[in-house]
Amino acid sequence: MDLDATLTKLLRDTLLPAPASTDRISGLGMDNALLRATLTDGRQVLLRQGAASPSPLPRARFLAHHDVGAPRMWAADDNGASLVDYVPGQTLVAVAESGALDDATWRQVGRAYARVHAVRFPAPLCGPFEPDGLRLAPADPVQTLQHGVDEAAAWVERERPALAPLLDVLRGRIEERAEALRREVPCLSQNDANFHNIIVGDDGVTLIDWDFPAVRYPLEELAGLEGHAHLYGFPELPPAFFEGYGLPVSPPLLRLHRIVGDLGTLSSPGWAHMISGADDLTPPILAMVRRFYSGWSAWFDDLPTHIQGT
Repeated sequence: MDLDATLTKLLRDTLLPAPASTDRISGLGMDNALLRATLTDGRQVLLRQGAASPSPLPRARFLAHHDVGAPRMWAADDNGASLVDYVPGQTLVAVAESGALDDATWRQVGRAYARVHAVRFPAPLCGPFEPDGLRLAPADPVQTLQHGVDEAAAWVERERPALAPLLDVLRGRIEERAEALRREVPCLSQNDANFHNIIVGDDGVTLIDWDFPAVRYPLEELAGLEGHAHLYGFPELPPAFFEGYGLPVSPPLLRLHRIVGDLGTLSSPGWAHMISGADDLTPPILAMVRRFYSGWSAWFDDLPTHIQGT
């Protein structure tokens, strides 16, 4: 894979100057080959090379028009390459692991997600935002949650039989909250809530890796973010996050989404395949996904307490 040649090709499609230097970026949680280029005018851009897919430029123009804070995309092709502004800073993983994830940073994270979730869509339309367009269809959040419980039931009965009777309690709580769940308004979601995809810089927090955006109910995304926060020592999203987020959030509804989201991950054949080692992941990434899965599994084991919070 000749990243330098791809960089040269994509730069020809822009008004940017030539690169003065380049360097490869590597690390955990990365699905793409990354090449950072420092241009002759001092600006830095990032070449991301992934699997072949239609150019995401139409989607990037939508994101830019709505000012959601995604890094600017300068060029892209149909072979999985895109050229975006490089975002300097530390991942939220590095900040958390250094013990520096304080209230001020959490407020910045909240503001970053509020900026995305401010782009709203008519209920109950949801669906993926593919590189070349939106694919929306009606989606009842109550039915979606109930379906998630049903899909995971066999896994719970097999792997956590003592918790299986609580699934009917969970279904009942979802029905009790049905009216409130249906009052949620679908919104744009970055749809990959992962501490590796949150960069903390001098100018604030930026969400990166917009490969899988979607229109979803906002609590789905916040539940995923809370699940990742748990892995780094935060059992719940802290009050400072919600101060920055600035939008009303119901703790019981958030907890319902988190329980069902956790169930979906734990019972997922894809995750089972990954943690088995069958995907030929590098040892550090395999260790990371196993740690993630173990953390979510331990959280689910306290299901009686979590249901009380719904």
